[in-house]
Amino acid sequence: MPGWTRLCSACASPPGARVSPSWAWRAPGRMWRGFTKTRSTRRLRKAPLRRTDTPMPDAAPSANDPPPRAEFDAFAEDYDQALNRGLKFSGETKEYFAEGRVNWLRARLSAAGHTAERCLDFGCGTGTAFPYLQAGLSLEDYLGYDPSSESVKEAGGLHPRAKFTADAGDVPESAFDLAFTNGVFHHILPEHRAQAARLVWRALKPGGWFAFWENNRWNPVVHFMMSRVPFDRDAQMLFPHQARALLRDAGFQIVLGDSLFVFPGSLKMLRPLEPLLCKLPLGGQYLVLARKPPLA
Repeated sequence: MPGWTRLCSACASPPGARVSPSWAWRAPGRMWRGFTKTRSTRRLRKAPLRRTDTPMPDAAPSANDPPPRAEFDAFAEDYDQALNRGLKFSGETKEYFAEGRVNWLRARLSAAGHTAERCLDFGCGTGTAFPYLQAGLSLEDYLGYDPSSESVKEAGGLHPRAKFTADAGDVPESAFDLAFTNGVFHHILPEHRAQAARLVWRALKPGGWFAFWENNRWNPVVHFMMSRVPFDRDAQMLFPHQARALLRDAGFQIVLGDSLFVFPGSLKMLRPLEPLLCKLPLGGQYLVLARKPPLA
């Protein structure tokens, strides 16, 4: 897919520092404005990834620069249709999983005594999680960030009461009680994931929590389902221990890790057993719940 990427040095800067973004333009690839999606893992096994990055001056782009694009721009209008090519094998829709993630998260936050009033949805796509986060957590404020401008446009049309942006510069620092992400980091090249995690860290208030949901790389059914989704075919999933290490390196404290979505729709009568199995790496997804350390 065609795309361009902006690499932002702000993520690696000390908290509170004001910096100018450094720019690099790269095509093709998953264009996270700040983070680039991996190429096909099949191609990676055959040959090293070719680098085509050209560094640009330490300054914001001018009006004459080409507008950044994201791979997901091409799927913004038919995102659900593309996603359901894989999800149909689970016997459920994306809404089932979206609601399940938020319900599980609400229970974990409640048990920890944490109340979330302001939430950053990092990699919000077309805003699928918004109504569930809004209702399930009784949020006062929500901001959805995604580098795909077309996805953000679609999200705004679907959820006019919510705020969405495709510009990482619109994400304020130390402003959120909770950050939420689902299935985003497998679309970011491994060497850029630390920058993404750091952006989330900077956006959270001290003591804020990060709900990091990812597809379970241990689960062979997940691999099959993702192979059926056009924008997931070349993704590089993270093992749970890799996700925990990534967040620790970004400065987070790991609170807990859970596995969810063990049973497909055909075995839904067994789903009451899932809480008993949440510490085993059996589910279709896993949650790493982490916290930005509070001020001393």
